[in-house]
Amino acid sequence: MYDLDKKEGNTGSLGRYFWRIEDSDGTGAREKCLSWALLNEFANIRYLYHILIKSDPEMACPCTWWQAWLDWGRFSWSWWYSWPEVCYESRRSKFVYYYSTLTGLVGLWLRQECCYSTDWRDWGSLKLGPPDGGHVKVTAFHYWYNHVKTFSLDEEAYQYCCVDIPLCNQFYLYRPSDSCSLYSPPPRRKCYCIL
Repeated sequence: MYDLDKKEGNTGSLGRYFWRIEDSDGTGAREKCLSWALLNEFANIRYLYHILIKSDPEMACPCTWWQAWLDWGRFSWSWWYSWPEVCYESRRSKFVYYYSTLTGLVGLWLRQECCYSTDWRDWGSLKLGPPDGGHVKVTAFHYWYNHVKTFSLDEEAYQYCCVDIPLCNQFYLYRPSDSCSLYSPPPRRKCYCIL
């Protein structure tokens, strides 16, 4: 530290130094969002969503918050994760074995998330698409010896694509919202009492 002002710094000027103080790997949010989208295209996530989630009526989102609250057998309120938003997650999930040496993936867990409006004008209605609609949640599992994380978490991808830059449509292209078109409420239980 002695004589720092008398020596040539790392900028090439006398006494001038440059240090990065943020926690960054040098790539911006746009590059991270687009590389995440490319990996999802390579993993064929949209096809898996249409085959496994969208065509399954057991995983279809309830159309209103009230239906989701009553359908506690198939959906649970994820209040610790979504508050102040009102989001429910499907209790069912589907695992897809996926072998890739490029990404180091072993498999993917897919689960449905359904979010509902808290605005007084359309309170309790299902939200679709950007910026804060529900979406399919994908959890990736890597080989134990692959120390490089190649597949970003959904929360990180949402941050890159929807918060940092306005590419939220790119995020919802690979994590689409369910439209509740296949949802059917559970049958009402009947009780016959013998007196």
